[in-house]
Amino acid sequence: MKGRLSGEMNPWSSLKDMIHGADVIIEVVDARDLTGTRLLLAEKWAGSKRLLLLANKTDLLPPDQSSKPIHPSRLPKLQNGGMWVSAKDPSLREKIISTILSRTKNRPVRAILIGYPNVGKSTLLNMLAQRKAAKVSAVAGTTKNLQWVNINEELTISDYRGMFPKYEKKDELVRKGALNLQGDEEGYAYKFAEKILRSEQLKKWLEEKFNIELGGVHDSEALLSKIAERRKWYKKGGELNLEEAARALVRAMAEAPEM
Repeated sequence: MKGRLSGEMNPWSSLKDMIHGADVIIEVVDARDLTGTRLLLAEKWAGSKRLLLLANKTDLLPPDQSSKPIHPSRLPKLQNGGMWVSAKDPSLREKIISTILSRTKNRPVRAILIGYPNVGKSTLLNMLAQRKAAKVSAVAGTTKNLQWVNINEELTISDYRGMFPKYEKKDELVRKGALNLQGDEEGYAYKFAEKILRSEQLKKWLEEKFNIELGGVHDSEALLSKIAERRKWYKKGGELNLEEAARALVRAMAEAPEM
């Protein structure tokens, strides 16, 4: 296997080579969009026996009716023994490692992390390694070069660059957080919020979507604050996390009624 990607190489061809050379292929998908963030071509190359699906970011799923976060144990089973996980929950580390090792009898195991940009592959790798082994950023497409990280004596993992099908439209990639907008994501959200506030139909849709009331809301920031408050998204110090609310609103754009 090559330790560094050449800028002249086709990333899909490189991915195929990596998959053929790995013992286990760990596909990380967004728990909020299981179908939309799967790499079906890569899954075909991997085959069901070597493929492990990890649905990450369960901590960002909408809370239940009691406003409590949904625990992974209460979610439906995933295909082929996949797991619901949160890269922010280190208590899942041993179970994830054990599940990866169970996919092959080879020892030591060489596994690769694949998936869309910004699904949390690098954060997950750092959690498994128990150190900052991979560069992490909210900007999609941060991982550029291959890096092999020793998790323990039996397991080594590489974080492959984020990939998505060439045919995907820009709005869909924005919604999934897979496109590096260099700060424009919040701009998308604020403009969409303005559009919502001008339309009774979109207001009703958003209220049902996020289970919020928009009475008295007259600007984009107040709308995003409502979403963040409902989903209990806060920064350190108790400040509402409007950035996460903006990302959630952008993701919901594809479900909005046509206007």
